[in-house]
Amino acid sequence: MAVAVALGALAGMIAIVARIRADESTSGHLPFGSSIAASAPFGQFSEARVGVGTRCLRVLVASSVTQRVQGLRDVRSLDPYDGMLFVFPSDTDARFTMASTPLPLEATFFSARGTPVDDVSMSPCPKGSDATCPAYAAKSRYRYALERPAGSGAAPGALGACAG
Repeated sequence: MAVAVALGALAGMIAIVARIRADESTSGHLPFGSSIAASAPFGQFSEARVGVGTRCLRVLVASSVTQRVQGLRDVRSLDPYDGMLFVFPSDTDARFTMASTPLPLEATFFSARGTPVDDVSMSPCPKGSDATCPAYAAKSRYRYALERPAGSGAAPGALGACAG
């Protein structure tokens, strides 16, 4: 009888852990519009429409390690895009540099649920490297970072799908 109770308790704990893992795997995956291949010269990225507050933005999406490292290095114009959304698989405190980046940028960092957690302004460092350029970080862990050209206006509001 004691063995049956212990096995029942173990099965219950396994079910609870499996449910928690399932909940964790879906948190932080916001319902953005479907992504498609980005237009030249950004062919290594995808593009999507994302909502930030009441605005619907057309953004490049950097979701792989290679894409996040490349980011907007050597980019002189983002046209026809409004920015680049960096998507991380889990919460992070990754820092950004402006190495080889000629454009001044603003970054807004968002939680897994799409709530803004911080904003930073980043200065160009076109001739520098990751080791020699300043590193920019959010004040707390985040899941998404949205970079936009400086002066394009703040990204107020939560991150999510475009309305309408």
